[in-house]
Amino acid sequence: MEITTNTSPEDWSFFAKGAANILFKYSGSNNYLKHKLLRLRLRKAENEYISTCQLYDFIELKCKPLFPQQIIDVHLVVLTTEFVSALDCEDHELMLSEQYGLLIPNILCGNFEKQTLSKYSSLYVGTSLIEAANGIVDTVILEMKPKWLYDNSSNYCRTCLLNQAKGYRRHFCPLDFLYPETIEEGLQDLIGLISGKTRKLIEVQNGIPFLSLLRVFVEKEGNVFQKLKTYQEVENESDFIVNLKSQDDVLGRLSLIMTLRDVGLFIKCEKFDESNDVHKSQINSANIVVIEGEKFLLTSNIYDLDLKSKLKYKHWIAVEEKLKEIYNSNNPDWRFCVKKNSFKYT
Repeated sequence: MEITTNTSPEDWSFFAKGAANILFKYSGSNNYLKHKLLRLRLRKAENEYISTCQLYDFIELKCKPLFPQQIIDVHLVVLTTEFVSALDCEDHELMLSEQYGLLIPNILCGNFEKQTLSKYSSLYVGTSLIEAANGIVDTVILEMKPKWLYDNSSNYCRTCLLNQAKGYRRHFCPLDFLYPETIEEGLQDLIGLISGKTRKLIEVQNGIPFLSLLRVFVEKEGNVFQKLKTYQEVENESDFIVNLKSQDDVLGRLSLIMTLRDVGLFIKCEKFDESNDVHKSQINSANIVVIEGEKFLLTSNIYDLDLKSKLKYKHWIAVEEKLKEIYNSNNPDWRFCVKKNSFKYT
């Protein structure tokens, strides 16, 4: 698709940015592009740069077969240097030589109030209905990064230890969502930073049993957390970061594992709408949850499936060297992570 023939740069406004990408929100009149985001690459040194075509092939060929229902839809679009140069990128530098971008759905399209819970977790409360009046709440979306999922054998898992090293406040341990005996504690930690006012708005005033829906999600056999853990598992010596000596040692499987250790996840809880064709579609039939006689739609989407540059191997090694001596430390402000027998994962 040649997006430059259907829209102008003025139709796109800055939406958000990450370490390697920038998002633009569409505000024009093209029906196909409504509720879409344009994802472009930020400027990188040529030897570190991974093109959009490489990313697209990686997502479609390597990642989607693992999560055919959860990975966010991506479409490759053709760009021109003139089009990219004219975008309002708020002083962020784009890779002007890049000829392609990715078109993705805007999961947060609608009227939502955002509450930032922690570094890697946010809550969105409102409605996906664009024309709805302010104050309507029929949808709650939790955004998070599951990070490294594995059977931990030390006092702290890799994710919690790195968060401590960076000075972040404890929120939840993602490993708690892997085991029946720790799910409830993990859920209580997760919702513990949601304000009482927001909890009341969601559950009392609008009748969305958010905690119960999250519990259904993480207790379901074969859920996203369990799948991510399975696909992150190291299988041989070449999957261990500590064995890397050069960028040539970073093989395809390790690249995939490192990508899956940094994906983002949306968990979306909606009141079921009998007049909504998407809600009633065959693909969503398995996502309908009934709680106390009320129907809800419970879905999830994985995003940020960025193929990592092989040059990052030096950074990966440096982080592990920094953390390896403190896995069994004791922080009185940070409870220990769940332990399972495991071989070393890095």
